[in-house]
Amino acid sequence: GYGPISSDQSWSSSNLKLGDAVYAVIHHFQLQPPSISQIVDENLRRRQQGLPGTANNKQTATKTSNRPNATSSSNGTHGGNGAVVQATAIDKKEKACKVDEDELSSLIPRVPTSFPEIEEMSLSQLNDLVNNKEALDTFINNISVVANLNELKESIETSNVDTATANLALEEKVKSICMEVETLKQDLKSNVETYQQLDARRAAMTRPPEIHEALQELTVAKKKALNESDEFADDWVESGGSDVSAFVKQFMETRVLHHTRAAKAERLKMAM
Repeated sequence: GYGPISSDQSWSSSNLKLGDAVYAVIHHFQLQPPSISQIVDENLRRRQQGLPGTANNKQTATKTSNRPNATSSSNGTHGGNGAVVQATAIDKKEKACKVDEDELSSLIPRVPTSFPEIEEMSLSQLNDLVNNKEALDTFINNISVVANLNELKESIETSNVDTATANLALEEKVKSICMEVETLKQDLKSNVETYQQLDARRAAMTRPPEIHEALQELTVAKKKALNESDEFADDWVESGGSDVSAFVKQFMETRVLHHTRAAKAERLKMAM
């Protein structure tokens, strides 16, 4: 770092060059950005305090700190933990934003400590150069450092143009993919709705029936089996059936089904 320089004499005696000082300051803040900034300009500070939530927050914080509270110790503990977490997050952000010094030097050329082209010129040549803006611009553009910066600038601009051109070339493809994705989203939504309906039907079909519903169905089925057996017997008698063994077999099957359903219904009544 540099010590404070408060006068022209201090600047002259420091043997510093403005380019080196400016580069060192910029280099320092790029590698070590400050996490807390303090506004020293009075007008800017008043404007900052006038923003919504700034002055009010300070007054609220002052009132809160002056108000006695029985749980202040526990709140202080939680506040301390929050401050530690916030500080840790800030440190991580600062480390992520830091740039390696070699990488920074390769991207931003150092400010030269001397300009041989100017040092070799006479005073009259310097005066002519200063008084002739066109000649001064030409001279500056011909300096190697400025030429390198212009070359770097043109390289970045060319790279940006190439990237933008490549992005524009992919615009139609991206639009097509977006339309395809939108169609797939609609299909997925429709399929999900169909699945939900089918799943609801499956749940209704596979869920155990309620006892009163099962009893109702057994009662209806029991009566149906009884009626079928009676109708079968009446039909057989009226038709003058001769095969008794076949009649008895079919009649007993229907009546056994009737009695089975009746027994199940009775057991369900006992379970209610």
